[in-house]
Amino acid sequence: MGLRVQTNISSINAQRNLSVSTLLLAKHTERVSSGYRINRAADDAAGLAISEKLRSQIRGLTQAKRNTADGISLIQTAEGGLNEISNMLIRLKELSIQAASDTIGDLERGHIQKEFEALKDEIDRIAYSTEFNGTRLLTGEAKIPEILKKNSNPPPLEVQVGASYYPEVDDLRTVRNPTHIIRINLNKINALTGGPGSLNLGSVPDATGTRVDKKVHAQRSITRIDDAIDKVNEYRAILGSIQNRMEHTIANTSITIENLQAAKSRIKDSDYAEESSQVVQQGILQKAGISVLLQANQIPEMALKLLG
Repeated sequence: MGLRVQTNISSINAQRNLSVSTLLLAKHTERVSSGYRINRAADDAAGLAISEKLRSQIRGLTQAKRNTADGISLIQTAEGGLNEISNMLIRLKELSIQAASDTIGDLERGHIQKEFEALKDEIDRIAYSTEFNGTRLLTGEAKIPEILKKNSNPPPLEVQVGASYYPEVDDLRTVRNPTHIIRINLNKINALTGGPGSLNLGSVPDATGTRVDKKVHAQRSITRIDDAIDKVNEYRAILGSIQNRMEHTIANTSITIENLQAAKSRIKDSDYAEESSQVVQQGILQKAGISVLLQANQIPEMALKLLG
């Protein structure tokens, strides 16, 4: 190989190889420092598109999981109110049985009636005051937006638990007459009816005269209170079934999120064993390239020595 001054081919070759090794060292160092194999579309355009779709799915499912947990909290709040109502209905039945006995007179029944009325008022208060995030769960009061009321045929209340899955909490609170909730001394006792995945309030007729101030009234009250207890139990059973369904939904969503995260990791995340070895390799090549470039740059000087 001849010695040339104008064009140093060895230096040009060394510069090219040094640029390649420097670029690769920077790329692998970025992957190690960021933890991602794909940091921009140029790294892997198809892989980036797939990983971004997976990331979108994961974020959506994570929020859906939180929504479902909020739905469970709503159901638990409603069920807690119904639990207290059930306790008081059982006490009302106990008082009715006591008042139906011939061993006490109307004076004692009058005292029992006072507790009876107080419990009925408390049942009504709990029905009105059981709320979740400002929404009353056991009433059909006007405070609930009309869009949530099934009688006007708008969409029912929905709890979003997935990208394309909308289990309906179908009008827990809509009643035909908002003043007749569960108060058992009114003309109607509101009762629960519903099918799979839905809840709505219906009514049981003939709850007039529920009181215990007379023996005959107490005897009639026992049957009506039994009906109310059965309806509350039915309501709680449906709420429980929906809660169990939502808990399974959370479990399934968690598994789906885990699998999607694993898939995204395989596509986008760095393999530290591979990347760290590449960093070492390209670092060695860079140092060798610098050393070779220094030597190549001295070749023109060797040509000058021939001129003596």
